[in-house]
Parts: sequence; structure tokens; C-alpha cells
Amino acid sequence: MAKTSSRSKADVLREFETMKSFELSARDLYAKIAGDPNVGPQKIRTAFASLAADEQRHADLVEEIISIVTNAL
Repeated sequence: MAKTSSRSKADVLREFETMKSFELSARDLYAKIAGDPNVGPQKIRTAFASLAADEQRHADLVEEIISIVTNAL
């Protein structure tokens, strides 16, 4: 793999950290909705809990990418 400059590596890492932050923010929002007993039927809360789990998986994937970029570039 071609080496990149420190500046572009920092830019890439910053973008992925931002992406991870978005995923975690969405996870937190969906988990909050899922835990709110005032939100519609259980089916809706279950759907939001599933969305929260999906967002956590996305954040985990982005973290893996961050690790790869950190170690490979």
C-alpha cells in the first residue's frame, strides 16, 4: 500500500472519527427512544432497539477502519 503524508492521514482519521461520532450519537438516540415507555407499542420500541444495535455495529466497523488507517498508512 502506498504511503500517504502525515497530513492526509490526519485528515482521513479525523473524518472517520467524525463518522464514528455520528454512529454513536444515532445509537444513543435510538436507545433512548427504545427505552421510553411513552413511545407507542412495544413493536416500535423493539425496532428502535434494533436500530441502536445496528448503529453500534457501524461504530465498531468504523473503529476497525480507524485502526487499519492508523497502522497501515
